[in-house]
Amino acid sequence: MEEIGQALNKLGRPFLWVTREGQIEEKLTCKDELEKQGKLVSWCSQVEVLKHPSVGCFLTHCGWNSTLESIASGVPIVACPIWNDQLCNAKLVQDVWKNGVRVDTGDGGIVERDEFERCIEIVMGSGDDGGKLRKNAKKWSDLAKEAMKKNGSSVVNLKTYANEFLLAGSW
Repeated sequence: MEEIGQALNKLGRPFLWVTREGQIEEKLTCKDELEKQGKLVSWCSQVEVLKHPSVGCFLTHCGWNSTLESIASGVPIVACPIWNDQLCNAKLVQDVWKNGVRVDTGDGGIVERDEFERCIEIVMGSGDDGGKLRKNAKKWSDLAKEAMKKNGSSVVNLKTYANEFLLAGSW
């Protein structure tokens, strides 16, 4: 957490940081400086925040729900996976969907502040890489919205599955 905090301080960009109650006080030496440029909270509606047009980047562990919410909202990702499905999801984000970048871990599995800075700048910056990530984030968001329409692929597939399930007598 300290590395993220120091990176945010150095970048000087506004931010919203959501973390469990008590962790900020326990694990951050730079809390006072951070509160001058951003907001630290113990809870928020992630979906509502991601839908806000001022959000330019989502630093996430890449759990499946967080990944889908970011895709649906069209927000590019800085992926910081820890374990399990998060590793696979982060790979999809960076290498398949190309709507984000994954942080590299240093010795001992620690992500250093310079790496957080690098990844946030790639996503938020004005360079070609950031532009491509934002374009892909919008593309996947548009595709997700199409899939959820009345005759979209998600709706059709869910109806097909439900009908097969009911007809098979598995109910």
